[in-house]
Amino acid sequence: MTAAAPTHTRPSPKRHLWLISLTYPTLPLLGLWLAITFDTPAWVWLTTVIIFGLMPILDHFVGDDKNDILGLMEDEADQSLFYRYMVHGLLPLIYLTWLIGAWAAVTFDWSIWTYLGLGIGHGWGLTFAINSAHETGHKPDKVSKWVALLMLAPSFLGHFRVEHNTGHHSDVSTPRDHATARFGESYWSFLTREIPGAWERSWRIESKRASRKGYSKWSLKNEVIQTVMLQLVIWGAVIATFGIGVLPYLLLAMVISVTALSSQNYLAHYGLLRDKRPDGKYLPARPQHSWNTNSLVTNITSYNLARHSDHHAHPSRHYQYLRSFDDVPTLPYGYGMMYLLAYVPPLWRKVMDPRVLANVDGDMSRVLTKELAIAEGMTR
Repeated sequence: MTAAAPTHTRPSPKRHLWLISLTYPTLPLLGLWLAITFDTPAWVWLTTVIIFGLMPILDHFVGDDKNDILGLMEDEADQSLFYRYMVHGLLPLIYLTWLIGAWAAVTFDWSIWTYLGLGIGHGWGLTFAINSAHETGHKPDKVSKWVALLMLAPSFLGHFRVEHNTGHHSDVSTPRDHATARFGESYWSFLTREIPGAWERSWRIESKRASRKGYSKWSLKNEVIQTVMLQLVIWGAVIATFGIGVLPYLLLAMVISVTALSSQNYLAHYGLLRDKRPDGKYLPARPQHSWNTNSLVTNITSYNLARHSDHHAHPSRHYQYLRSFDDVPTLPYGYGMMYLLAYVPPLWRKVMDPRVLANVDGDMSRVLTKELAIAEGMTR
């Protein structure tokens, strides 16, 4: 396996391209400002149009990050605070956007169609918060942990940090992992496994940790309980401030962001299966067990999330150091287009199933299927 060699070994002005990631979560604010300024409520759909319309076009015409300009910019031993803490700068922007959306939801007498656009747009804004929480949540320091939990709170996804780090990264591309889509499984069917499975696994992980350390699983030391209480306090404060009429907006934005996370999980590992050792246990995850894309637009707006192969091989590696590989499963398009394909199962299977089979030279025993999951006792 060969990683693309970075072309920069010293600090470069190009590193400031990462600041583009800070603008994306505020797109709902731009749409809302245009809607109010020009008295044209349809502008609240701006974020949705950009994600599903403009981004696929930009992904196509801008192409891949062939020169690795988003890769290593300076020696890792002298890692810049610019990289380390820039992601944290998203936190106030996320809350500003979310709360202004809440204000708009209870202030304007807009149609149901406009209200939907508002909630969906702000839900996609929260999706970028989840992505940032994914980056900070992998770091061991307490500041990064709480930044991650606060970013996840508007989506009521605080359990994600435990579930993802300890569960998904351990079980990825095996029948045990509810966050790995099985070959032939539609996105809509995947939702019914992945979302409740995340809650179940996070609770199981924290319960086992409590038992191992000798305290009750209902203790405040349980991170799932901590996050639920944090989320209830934050949501309660928002409802107390804006009134119960804000609840539909909060719920809609939450649903959109949670299902958007599921969309990313769906396309990141679809049908991929780790090999087994002679004793029947699965080998550790390698870069071949994630679908990768080196699309410049997708990666610059997601902290290199789409360089998923290197992320799973080295979960604690900072986003700017994630490398591209030339011999791993590769998605045909950037994330925007792949989301659209996932929402239409026949199109998804037409595009992706041949790629899954080509990846294993047609050997179905090397593909993660529902039948394999059932055979190993994994009915969910």
